[in-house]
Amino acid sequence: MEGKTVKSVKLNAVLNGIKEVMAILFPMITFPYALKTLGVDNYGIYTFSASIISYISYLAAAGILRYAVRESARVRDDKLKCQKLVNELFTINVITTVFAFVVLALLVLFWTKLHFYAPVIFMLSLQVIFTTFGADWINTAFEDYLFVTIRYIVCQSLAVVLLFIIVRDPDDVVAYAFVSSFGFIVPNIINRFHIKKSYGISPRIVINDELKKHIKSIAYLFACTIGTFIYINSDVTVLGIFFDNDVVGYYGVSVKFYMLIKQVVAAAFLVLIPRISHEIAKDGKKSQAHLEKVLHFTIIAAVPAAIGLVMIRKNLILVFSKPEYMRAESSLMILAFALIPALLANFFINIVMIPLRMEKQVMIATIISAAVNLILNIIFIPFFAENAAAVTTLIAEALMVALGWFWTRDKHYKGILKPIGVSALGGAGIFGICYWINNAISGAVLGLIISVALCIVYYLLILFAFYRKEVIEIIKNKGKKK
Repeated sequence: MEGKTVKSVKLNAVLNGIKEVMAILFPMITFPYALKTLGVDNYGIYTFSASIISYISYLAAAGILRYAVRESARVRDDKLKCQKLVNELFTINVITTVFAFVVLALLVLFWTKLHFYAPVIFMLSLQVIFTTFGADWINTAFEDYLFVTIRYIVCQSLAVVLLFIIVRDPDDVVAYAFVSSFGFIVPNIINRFHIKKSYGISPRIVINDELKKHIKSIAYLFACTIGTFIYINSDVTVLGIFFDNDVVGYYGVSVKFYMLIKQVVAAAFLVLIPRISHEIAKDGKKSQAHLEKVLHFTIIAAVPAAIGLVMIRKNLILVFSKPEYMRAESSLMILAFALIPALLANFFINIVMIPLRMEKQVMIATIISAAVNLILNIIFIPFFAENAAAVTTLIAEALMVALGWFWTRDKHYKGILKPIGVSALGGAGIFGICYWINNAISGAVLGLIISVALCIVYYLLILFAFYRKEVIEIIKNKGKKK
């Protein structure tokens, strides 16, 4: 069963990278259109409603998804064991989803502020229902990124068409929420047919004593999930409490660009989670080489990505929104620097600690980071608005890196000085290129295109100069099965 679905790590990284690049290209089309059509106030309504649904989504997931990927990857060679495990985890996910919707109903019923947002909130809640129904984590466990990538591109293309058809004026915020949910509804319906055909697996609800054995690990990861969500998303919620929708809209612009870059850079590394989990189950020594390579490339990618985003932030905002959103420039600069600890935190938490079953330590780290983030948000957001929200995100990510390194320091990662040097050299060059372009070209569109193109070419040359062997190996082996 595994041989039919599991591709090489390099191919998986390329496929997931393509998917995340598409995750940038689609918003490049839809995001500016939505901003200009809905306006600052209505986009703020959508952003605040989406932050509420994010809480419900995390509550429904309850730490199950990361646990499911890891454990399913360990038993994917045995169809009977895998089907049994899938049934148990799917059942727990259904229970947590029902609980999440009970909480959502109570929130909307008793929190008066949410009455106005209710139509958008309930439309966005469809994302949660179909995420549980689709059980997409099964594809991740089997490393079936080809199907996931094709499905994503097709369904998002349909969503783009739908956006231009039904979102036409500022009052169409509910319609925009539906378009956002469309990308969850259709893919997850398709997914149920795919996993049945490809793996012979059909998730169904079962009630037995075996469910209990998963509770402890899931509870740890659930606490991690809640903590992670708080230190990433509480800023939007607190902004919505203290300020009007326009301020939330400004910060929403900054977060959108920040998350797009963060997701693309992290995507190529996340494909290693099921592979490392599978290797640990068989021979834990095999994973060390993978971990060191992932850390090196995380360092290589993080600094140039952060500096690049800092330098092109003004043109990004001008090209993909309106001049009135230029207030988002300062918070976007802060979030750009947060990319560095964010990507390193992703490595320590998701690539190392989760596959090694260090759920308890991850839980402690995320709770500490979340508590610090929330406290700082409440203290400083009333005075410094969206800039304070960005700074608290930076602090929380940095704290996660420190704690993650502390608990995995026995791994003794080798050879990190070279990637640090390459990253610094690449970042310095990107700064120089963008600084020159920003002063030489006044047009935002042309300046953005030339800056991105030249920076990509420059950094590829840097990588080829210092990692020629690795680059040539990737080019030769691209698309081959392991």
